[in-house]
Amino acid sequence: MSWVGNVIAAVGAIKIGKYNKKLFDEQARLQRNEADRKRAVFNNIDRPRFIKDQNRADSELFVSLLSSGVEIRPGTTPYLVRLESRINQATDLAIADYNETTSFQDGYNNASLLSARGDVALMQGYMTATGELAKAASKAEGNKKDRSLLG
Repeated sequence: MSWVGNVIAAVGAIKIGKYNKKLFDEQARLQRNEADRKRAVFNNIDRPRFIKDQNRADSELFVSLLSSGVEIRPGTTPYLVRLESRINQATDLAIADYNETTSFQDGYNNASLLSARGDVALMQGYMTATGELAKAASKAEGNKKDRSLLG
């Protein structure tokens, strides 16, 4: 009757595998939701605020240059100073966009890895169950042979 224990172990392995898969899938879902939330915050709050701050800084530089009495026209130092400032601001915004995109993609990549770990946990459960069922079948067959010899 020891084969019954193997059957119970097989059922338990499958249940544990399914439970672990469910946990990993939930973690993956939460990871994706977090990445989506961070992207929304960046696009709706951080990025517009960043652009607003850059525009304010550009306006302050422009007013400062005008109030100094210098003439701002292409090719002059004040013009080039303001142009360089705008180029730096555009670079900063491009870097912020790149960092956000990289962070978002990392979140989704981590979610995919979690989901794959869930698949592995489920497969391990099924593989363990298969081994236990093979043991149970072997023991049950052995019991049949022992009974046929006795009777």
